Amino acid sequence: MIKNINILICDDSVLVHKSITRSLQSCTNATFFYAVNGKEGLDYLKNIDIDIIFLDLTMPVMDGFSVMKSLPVRDFKTTIIVLSADVQCTAMERSLALGADYFLPKPFDHKQLLELSQRLGLVFDSAQDSVIDTHLISEHPIDNIREIANIALGRGAAIISDHLGDFIKMPLPNVAFMKSSDLSMAIADIRNDNQLIAITQRFVGGGIHGEALVELHGKDIHVFGEKLGFSQTDEYKNEVVIDIANLMVSSFLVALSEQILIPFSVRQPIVLEEYMNLHHTQCDTNTYFTIEYTYKAEILDVDCDVLFIMDSHSLTIINDKVMESLH
Repeated sequence: MIKNINILICDDSVLVHKSITRSLQSCTNATFFYAVNGKEGLDYLKNIDIDIIFLDLTMPVMDGFSVMKSLPVRDFKTTIIVLSADVQCTAMERSLALGADYFLPKPFDHKQLLELSQRLGLVFDSAQDSVIDTHLISEHPIDNIREIANIALGRGAAIISDHLGDFIKMPLPNVAFMKSSDLSMAIADIRNDNQLIAITQRFVGGGIHGEALVELHGKDIHVFGEKLGFSQTDEYKNEVVIDIANLMVSSFLVALSEQILIPFSVRQPIVLEEYMNLHHTQCDTNTYFTIEYTYKAEILDVDCDVLFIMDSHSLTIINDKVMESLH
């Protein structure tokens, strides 16, 4: 008799829930459970014999690291497969040290997932068609783009971490719409805050037009820059800050470009105070598509808030590329 296997997918992305389910849809001995944060995941582990958990590291309420630190919650062996966009070497090492059995980076390789699942006892019906079920793909562009933004952030964090030699706390991206009037007020607040240094940088590619706004604050900004290999030659210019901002923007765009197969070019970053003619303030009826996140170094006192601003046409282009990759 074939043993039934309970699988828990613990990830805040519904797209990931659907993607794993789709990959394993021809499995004949699996029952699936779903959690959108670590707290929900622990509740399942406390009450159900979960054989395999696919665990994301970056989630609201409780992240994957905290889940693993809370285990075991009962006398039952659960195989932990960390499935995360945070691909920093430190993230992998910490996961394995906390008891993870496997670490798969996002976006995961479907063939690798199937091979691992078979080793763990899942049985597949080869007669079933394993093509993508299109009804499992999210109809909401925001959901699709939030997931690729999360993957891009993870790869960007790995790039920065390699340069820095320190762990970067992976942020949760906030994907939303912002009215031009709200954006204008946010920029005015930044200009009035003497504790912030803000950099703006425009980018284009494949019909996508956007602008990135990077805010840096914390007492270790220049130490952060020095660790990244940036130096200051003119005390009256923000050379280090500009270099840091450029790295924050370019690392994200490089990772995004790999996913949607659109190369980006970026303009020279400049200090916000020098950029007095922001085009966003010219029409208060516009609505922009935004991706917002914060990178934090684990040891240094540095926060980097990044806001990517694009028009609605850019949103359509990115979502179409995501849909192409899923078919």
